[in-house]
Amino acid sequence: MDASLVQLITDLVMAEVNRSEGAQPSSPPPPLEVAAPSGDRARGGRQLLLVPAPAPFSSLEGLLASLREVPGISWTAVRVAGVCEKRLTQALGPLRWIDAPLLWDELVHSMEAVVLPVLRLEVLSRVANLLSDVPASAAAVAGVMQGVPVLAGALEVDNLKRSSGRLPGPFLSLFHQHLRTVEGMGVQVLENEALVRRLGARVAAPASAAGKGRDVITVSDLEAAARAGQKVLQVLPGTIVTPLARDQAAQMGIEVIFT
Repeated sequence: MDASLVQLITDLVMAEVNRSEGAQPSSPPPPLEVAAPSGDRARGGRQLLLVPAPAPFSSLEGLLASLREVPGISWTAVRVAGVCEKRLTQALGPLRWIDAPLLWDELVHSMEAVVLPVLRLEVLSRVANLLSDVPASAAAVAGVMQGVPVLAGALEVDNLKRSSGRLPGPFLSLFHQHLRTVEGMGVQVLENEALVRRLGARVAAPASAAGKGRDVITVSDLEAAARAGQKVLQVLPGTIVTPLARDQAAQMGIEVIFT
């Protein structure tokens, strides 16, 4: 899908979500339970990559404060346009700020996990289509490809689910398709409490990744299978099948089976 169209749809949907939430305010979530801090965070602690996204700071303040209390983490944060570095540092504690790299593989490979405090809908769409044109999706795609765990906050995803009755059916269908695709890649979309608990208990890489990267099935693979006369394409668990490849497989009459 064209990036400008994705952005337009996202803006319209979030405007509707915000109106809905304004009409029916929800009670604030209960405090998050996290492990008690054990002194100052060591500089040489577990290395995690934080990729923020422009979002109302008040919606993330509780999550960031709870993440600050998880001991033993050394955060590296990527500078993103529209994100206030000062406020994020005040909420989360000491951060090592870096500019977005041209190539993400080396940076992501050096981290225990990639953390997106909030999974914006436009980022969800981009990750589902393996697009790396914004920092959040670039980091997530690099993590998926290398088998590095990717954890994303579910705030915006949950807001949309609560407002689903007011949104167009085709948009919801596309949203759920993208969410299934992203979760099938191994991206963990978690509510705040679960995200904090996961980081407090360390993060294990997906078993299918084995720390050696992931295979990807593309349209080129399907075209090769069609030329060979194959009607069934068997792939290993954990292999990524892009949405475009899935559509193309259906058109070619090829069944993709995980073995």
